[in-house]
Amino acid sequence: MKLRTLGGLSVEGSTFRRQKVLLLLAYLCVEGPQPRRRLADLFWPEAANPMNSLAQHLVHLRTLPGAVQEDGSRVEAGAEVCCDVQELRQLAQGNHLEGATALYGGPFLDTLNIPLGADLEEWVYETRETLAREVRGLWLNLAAAAAAHGRAAFAGELAARALGVPGAPPPDELELPRLHHLLHLAGHPLAGGIEREAHALGLTLGVAPELAAAPFVGREQELEQLARLGAGDVAWISGSGGMGKSALLLALARAGGWTVLQARADRPYGTLEPLAGRGAPISSTAPLAPLRNPSLRVAVDHWEGADDATQAALALAARQRPGAALVIVSRRYPPFDVDLHLELGPLPPEALTDQPGLHALTEGHPLLVGAALSGEALDGRQGARIRALPTATRDAFLLLALQETPDLRATSRALGLNAGDFALILSRLTLEGLIRENGQVYAAAVAREKIERLHVQAHLLHLKLARALPEETAWPHYAAARDLWEDADEDRAAHAVALRAETLLERGYPGKAVNLLDSFPHRSELAVPHAWALLGAGRYAEALARLQKLEPARQTEGAVTVARATALVRLGRHEEAAALAHEVRGSGPEAARAASVLAGAARIREQWDEARRYAQISADLWQLGGNERERLGELVLVAKMKVRLGAAPAEAFRDVLEGSRGLPSIRGTALVNYAQALIDVGQAELSDGVMEEAIAELTTAGDKLGLASALGNMGVRRHLQGHLKEAAALYRATLDHLRGTGSIRQMGLTLSNLSEIEGDLTAFEDTLEMLGRAGQNELVDHIRRNARIVTPSSTLSLRS
Repeated sequence: MKLRTLGGLSVEGSTFRRQKVLLLLAYLCVEGPQPRRRLADLFWPEAANPMNSLAQHLVHLRTLPGAVQEDGSRVEAGAEVCCDVQELRQLAQGNHLEGATALYGGPFLDTLNIPLGADLEEWVYETRETLAREVRGLWLNLAAAAAAHGRAAFAGELAARALGVPGAPPPDELELPRLHHLLHLAGHPLAGGIEREAHALGLTLGVAPELAAAPFVGREQELEQLARLGAGDVAWISGSGGMGKSALLLALARAGGWTVLQARADRPYGTLEPLAGRGAPISSTAPLAPLRNPSLRVAVDHWEGADDATQAALALAARQRPGAALVIVSRRYPPFDVDLHLELGPLPPEALTDQPGLHALTEGHPLLVGAALSGEALDGRQGARIRALPTATRDAFLLLALQETPDLRATSRALGLNAGDFALILSRLTLEGLIRENGQVYAAAVAREKIERLHVQAHLLHLKLARALPEETAWPHYAAARDLWEDADEDRAAHAVALRAETLLERGYPGKAVNLLDSFPHRSELAVPHAWALLGAGRYAEALARLQKLEPARQTEGAVTVARATALVRLGRHEEAAALAHEVRGSGPEAARAASVLAGAARIREQWDEARRYAQISADLWQLGGNERERLGELVLVAKMKVRLGAAPAEAFRDVLEGSRGLPSIRGTALVNYAQALIDVGQAELSDGVMEEAIAELTTAGDKLGLASALGNMGVRRHLQGHLKEAAALYRATLDHLRGTGSIRQMGLTLSNLSEIEGDLTAFEDTLEMLGRAGQNELVDHIRRNARIVTPSSTLSLRS
């Protein structure tokens, strides 16, 4: 018996289709023998009797001959069961790479559409990604073998297949360099995308072999300017450390005709001695004698390293012009007049156009460009220079490297330095060519990766930064240093999380906000923001439960009252919600939200004019407080109610659509509701174009919940039109966008519609049970009413 899990879930040659039963068999095949209790708790975490549920499913599994073996408290797949996952891995271990890749028919359990518990769902997704990564690695091994045999074009094709493995997550820091090398070797067009992705992630890519042998690059214009110097001309090259000053002199020497002298300070005129001939001293009375030859071209590297006598002689030569052409290299500006001053900085992108990806890899830092062209690790040359710095200077560099956009004031506080001492350190780091003048570290991602390997030191640095940064930017560093928190750190981190969660909610990521606030379930001051995040994610019952755990004295606070009322109205308990909302007085945000609750309660009662009136009151209160986003959100409901009262959709939505231009999330939501209103009044033919515009706006905004709503509504439209295949695809796209948002309400609607298309009554009932357990009883009733009249349930188009 062969169990297929790659690209679908079925038993070869059998009509058996019970997904939960086959999922149980797949789990046993992949994970091996399991205790009964472990299986029961994993597959039925919320069942009244998990062991009984397991027993029932094992009964069904036994109808497949030899599918399962039971030994007391343990269960395992039968010896005769052949699973495609096991077969793929056996082929890979035997180095049969072509056979293994051919066996991969698609993502693991890709067609699975039944609701799962959190732990089981996590196992499915992790196994799916793990297998896809393994297959990507097989394609990369095939590509590497092709490249080793000189078949660069074929290697590029295989690498492109590796990049496109269905079900695989984006390439990580280990895969990106391999993909880049093989695609670049073949000149494949996907190489550019890999470079951009790596740069966006701050990752370091390897350089293709042909680049490693490349000659001096990026300073051709400066080289030409120096080549044009005539007798008696003096040029000065300045720039911080690592900016390619010495490399430019080396290029001059390779071009011929130039004598390059290394500065030395061990004795007077020691730098100039090579010009005086063997054993001939330089006289203090005629220090310029070696420079009197007009055909001589001399370059002195590192002005600061020369002795005082040599510096005085070179300054005199700049004034008297004895004959030789002279180039002096320094980290500082010239202390005297010169004919040509070249100030070197990072190489611009256009200087490296012949070296694709090199600028993105190195940020144009010449030292790193040189390392890349030589095939060295980018942190090799920098690392030695950093280790040589004084302790305070090195710590400053490390703190700056940990920040995407350095906050210099916070960094100074974290180091405990006064302004003067910190300014000296910044000057030193800038002169060393390790940072820009704004404090940003060159190729910071490389340095950051190195620092994070030193876990305890990295955590301590993160904690110092977190304590010094403003609360609105401190959380990522607090999160990295959680193991080292003291009591005061937890208090400040809680405030930082609240600010970050507020930002995530504004950007349309309530699931991420919930994940953050879940870290502080015991902090009563975070109960209200936690509840709003849960409400945004559609987890209304959990939001209400979070608020009800507060002590009685806090239950009467305005912010708590209005949050409770909002949870109740979204749970369909409109009478309780309205009673609470009527308790809220004033004209601030709580009053605006209370009016919104009253509008929602009236909407549930189908009292359209009352709903419109309260939504308008809410919008006016938000306008009074200067909150345009919330005002426009309420005006969406005003427009919907106007349509219910007989207004034309175009007229009702005109003002809110015009006012939301430039606010893609709000405008996208308004367009979704406008499209739905068009359908409601029999103008469905106009709605498709409006919904497509909504999807474009919500994609621009990165609003996953809004995008899921738009796609779900399009799915309902296709469902009603009888285009079931297209509707199912849209429902699956909706579920993809809902992943990670925590919006169980929208997920339940979508799953119920999808199960209707696929005729899976078991999945339909499982979905309703999931919604019921989540407190979505009003939604369950709505779905059952629709099911009785064979109509797909509409996704929620209004988001408040």
